[in-house]
Amino acid sequence: GTGLQYQATQNSQFYGNISQAYRPYIYANVTPADQLGVIDPNLKDSKGYSADLGYRGNIKSIFNYDLSAYYVYYGNRVGTLTEVNSSNTPYLYTTNIGNAVAKGVEAYTEVSLLRSFNPDAGSDIRLFNSLAYDHARYTSGSISQAGANVSLKGNYAEGTPEWIDRAGLSFFSKHISSTLQYSYVSKNFSDANNTLSNPTGASGIVPAYHVFDWSFNYSFLKIYHFSANINNLFNDKYFTRRINMYPGPGILPADGRTFNIGFGIKI
Repeated sequence: GTGLQYQATQNSQFYGNISQAYRPYIYANVTPADQLGVIDPNLKDSKGYSADLGYRGNIKSIFNYDLSAYYVYYGNRVGTLTEVNSSNTPYLYTTNIGNAVAKGVEAYTEVSLLRSFNPDAGSDIRLFNSLAYDHARYTSGSISQAGANVSLKGNYAEGTPEWIDRAGLSFFSKHISSTLQYSYVSKNFSDANNTLSNPTGASGIVPAYHVFDWSFNYSFLKIYHFSANINNLFNDKYFTRRINMYPGPGILPADGRTFNIGFGIKI
């Protein structure tokens, strides 16, 4: 791989990278979790390449930004297909689905809400947003259904939501820092067939979800600090995966509201 950066101005750069990729199939790929899983005995390693081009910089300490576009080629992608056996029971077949391409854009921005008006302010509130759009589709591949080959070209690559957005507010002062973050992940499919649902629950749509997280840190007497974090602040019910192993088959629910607190000493 190689990367290049061009200093456009004192506070901004153009950058680009391109690299080859190699992904061998791993132990988990060739180990059926249970009777719902079947492994292709002729599984092959995956190869590909990725490239990105972007522009990043800052305007004093008021505004930071990073905008980039990327392209990823994924050859011989290992994935899962939902098929039906002779007993009319759905099962998951792990194989080299075909070739896939992911292309999209990523954008990060952060703006100061206090130092924009008073550069010498001792504290600050910063508004940030990280947005990604991912267009990931199979460009080749097929599946045999009812004795006929059905093309998978144009299907969504499994486990790849189109939109991911993370936004929030951060407060900073001499002794206190705190961040409230909102995350949104759009729906995605758990198999290359883009199955909407099946009776076992091991494949189907993974719905979009929204989550809020909060963190807090307070430092005092130079060497002490107290921290607290709450994940999934509003206790939203959602899931990010479908599995065919224990405790499945079916969805794997995400954690509800969790929190932790800590105390530290710097010595």
